[in-house]
Amino acid sequence: MKILFVCTGNTCRSPMAEGLFRQLLQRRGLEGTAASAGLSAIEGQPASENALLACREVGVDLSAHRARRLTSQDMVQWDLFFPMTQTHAYILEQAGVPAARIYVPEPVADPFGGDLAVYRQCRDQLSRQLAVFLDQALLPAWEGDR
Repeated sequence: MKILFVCTGNTCRSPMAEGLFRQLLQRRGLEGTAASAGLSAIEGQPASENALLACREVGVDLSAHRARRLTSQDMVQWDLFFPMTQTHAYILEQAGVPAARIYVPEPVADPFGGDLAVYRQCRDQLSRQLAVFLDQALLPAWEGDR
């Protein structure tokens, strides 16, 4: 299964989700492909400093991340989209992604500009949401493919 995490700038939430999800898959011995993109990303921007720090605290390295903007090719390349808010999901639908391929978690507030504590809260919320996503949305689909 190929999952694309989507936020606005691709420097905070979606790269954090991508890294945390890869770690979750590894810990559970599962295989999958994960990436991230932003609806309004400035190409090549690194992950924000506090995103790097918050994720490093739990063993996730975002230092190689570079922001990228969502493209029309992404609409067909990815099996499932994980947007950070209902607004991101709406934009994906308007761009042609079928609603059945969009998993909308509880809204994840943008930590951009916040201090490290705000990024830790975002990281922890993402971790909880990703575990629910894996257990309730992905594992049943993977098991059905076997």
